[in-house]
Amino acid sequence: MGFEFTLPAVVDGSGSCSELTGDDPYNVCSEALIIRSPEILTAEKKSSAQCGFDIILAPTEGISHSRLEDMGFDDEFAEFISGLTRLTAESAPDNVNVCGVLSKSDPIASEYGENVFESAYFDHLEKITLMKDEGAAFILLRNFEKLWDMRAGVLAAKNADIPVIVTMKVDDEGINESDTDYIAALITLQALGTAAFGIECTYGTEEAADLIKKAYPHAEIPLIAVTDIEKLSDSDIQMLNENGASIYMDTGACKDKEKLAKLRSLDTKFRYGEEKDSYAAAIFREAFFLPEYLELSEPLRCDLDMSDEIIDFDDEAINAIYIHLGSTDDAAYLADNAIMSRLPFIIRADDPTTLEAALRYYQGRLIVDTRCDIDEKTLLQLTKKYGAVVY
Repeated sequence: MGFEFTLPAVVDGSGSCSELTGDDPYNVCSEALIIRSPEILTAEKKSSAQCGFDIILAPTEGISHSRLEDMGFDDEFAEFISGLTRLTAESAPDNVNVCGVLSKSDPIASEYGENVFESAYFDHLEKITLMKDEGAAFILLRNFEKLWDMRAGVLAAKNADIPVIVTMKVDDEGINESDTDYIAALITLQALGTAAFGIECTYGTEEAADLIKKAYPHAEIPLIAVTDIEKLSDSDIQMLNENGASIYMDTGACKDKEKLAKLRSLDTKFRYGEEKDSYAAAIFREAFFLPEYLELSEPLRCDLDMSDEIIDFDDEAINAIYIHLGSTDDAAYLADNAIMSRLPFIIRADDPTTLEAALRYYQGRLIVDTRCDIDEKTLLQLTKKYGAVVY
């Protein structure tokens, strides 16, 4: 779900209970401690609001059925998420919004697939619904690893009709620990409806500014600099701002009112509606900026294991692989095997169910052939819902 932020904006840190208590989340259930002693949370969040943060995070990151079950607190799952969100909302004045924080899904797995995706989707939807019901105005996906899991979270937020923002922790090349490229993620997620996209570079502020600069020409949504605001120098702030950051998310516990006021007074470079170079397809590790005319492969036959055929296309004089999907099984085969290609995929399907399956489970942004034997209204609805390129 799209949303236009008032820019610039600043977002506080402390998105998990363990950050507030300083405990190891796998040895101590900080959520139980804070529910019993809510002043730990309310004092911190009231202080953040008073210091000038526009958005404060409900400390819901890290709450999962598996972790709470291991610690003997699974029966309190809903109580923890609802209670922590409610306490944060009660601490926020009217001019400050609350953002619920979502963790990577419980059923996270090394292999992508339909069952894993749907499990993740409903896991996220359960948490998002609890947060929204207790006053969250936004949802933040933080510290996710897999693009398919990010997509599941964004789709769940869209279903719950609440804006969602995503941040990625990456190296100086813009790659995260699961080999997901930040430009590919940006292209995919903004088309899907993400309201803002954040970059946290583990190498430092200068490297983060460079990544933001490279992302800016393709960003239709505000870019978030995820950083320790307390440590930003004046030159750091100027560099991030000039390179395209328009939202600043704290990773520390900044209470410097003057610095926060300075961030909020910046003349941001980003403007909603400005034309961007975002006509691109993507897989999790690469974005493909498309020429006016595509050189397509011969139609590829879908099969349970079509990886060799996909790999062979990398040596041909083409810039997209063409696939005619005849069934939802074909859509699943594409999702499972697409990882083997360094090329984008253009798909044709002749029934809405097959097309939706392909768009839902593909780990990236697909191109859809307008010659699909599907009525135009349905075709456009599905491609818009999943952020596909129409060709």
